[in-house]
Amino acid sequence: MRLNEEQKQILDGEKGKILQQAMIDLVNYGTAMGAEEFVPITSAHISFWGISKVARCFPPRRRELTEEDIADFKESISSVRVKPITTINPGLVDLEKWREMGSTEATYNAAMETVEVARKCGILSTFSCIPYLVGNSPTMGEHCSWCETSAIIFCNSILGARTNRESHETSLYSALLGITPKHGMHFDENRKGTHLIDVQCEIENLSDWGALGYFTGHKVGVGIPVFANLKRPIVEKLMQLGAAINVPGSTAMYHIPGVTPEAPTIEAAFGTNTPKQTYVFDEAAKREVYEYLNYEPEGKVDLVFLGCPHATLYQIRDICRMIEGKRVAKGTRLWIMTSHSIRASADRLGYGQIIKDSGSE
Repeated sequence: MRLNEEQKQILDGEKGKILQQAMIDLVNYGTAMGAEEFVPITSAHISFWGISKVARCFPPRRRELTEEDIADFKESISSVRVKPITTINPGLVDLEKWREMGSTEATYNAAMETVEVARKCGILSTFSCIPYLVGNSPTMGEHCSWCETSAIIFCNSILGARTNRESHETSLYSALLGITPKHGMHFDENRKGTHLIDVQCEIENLSDWGALGYFTGHKVGVGIPVFANLKRPIVEKLMQLGAAINVPGSTAMYHIPGVTPEAPTIEAAFGTNTPKQTYVFDEAAKREVYEYLNYEPEGKVDLVFLGCPHATLYQIRDICRMIEGKRVAKGTRLWIMTSHSIRASADRLGYGQIIKDSGSE
């Protein structure tokens, strides 16, 4: 890969051991992906797992770290700051209700140590998988380095920004260095549609959007689907679609003509590409997905888990409308996952009290 003078200095260790190891790994990654150069990024979204294992940036990597290594690392990290706006994915435990969730004190302490490392590095500790709703919302054409499958596909498809499907290591290294290898989704030609999804039935509620997403991911795999005949959706439906696509699939982008910034029309979505395959999603296909995914457990339900991706304020409102004045069954837990900022807004609107009164968490 071609490196500028500053990048060469970092690679040679002139900016410290942590940045040197980050650069070594990004160069190796870029070389493996066929990238010829780096591109500056304005936004990063990293994983809690990545920052909790940030010592991986610290050489030597192929032996167990000693207490001396870790102490040296903690001292070194205080001088390192992330370059772009950087947010972080949900963590290992809820930092307030970790005991109720069955976590150990050791896990909680490790999580708090991670929070401190993030603070020192300048990472916005949003702990959310919907960074675009909590302060990290790049615009069309900006280059980014994001991990987390549902966030990545939203970034490319709805915001029009550019990110590959990054790992917890590469997104962290890019955040520390402010660059990412230029390959894949950073090029116009790699962002064009490959398959057409012809929607021939009503897509009404979130479950329908999830069924469409699962059908699409299963059919397209690593391709880029283009949807025909979809009505303009709200954010929550787009979140459901993207998350569901990447359950059976592995794609970084889709196009909804008139919604995706780069795709005002189906023709623009495909560019010079001819669809490799057209798949029809009709009532029969939707019913088949429901029959495959629906599972009715025998006996008592122990836990109902909502909020993956994290629940938005509108979703919390809708949940509260369903549970207000009711109680969760004895022996059953209802967990609703969201970001700290959205939870704060929900509390101010009285939704937190409704959830608490129902016996939910």
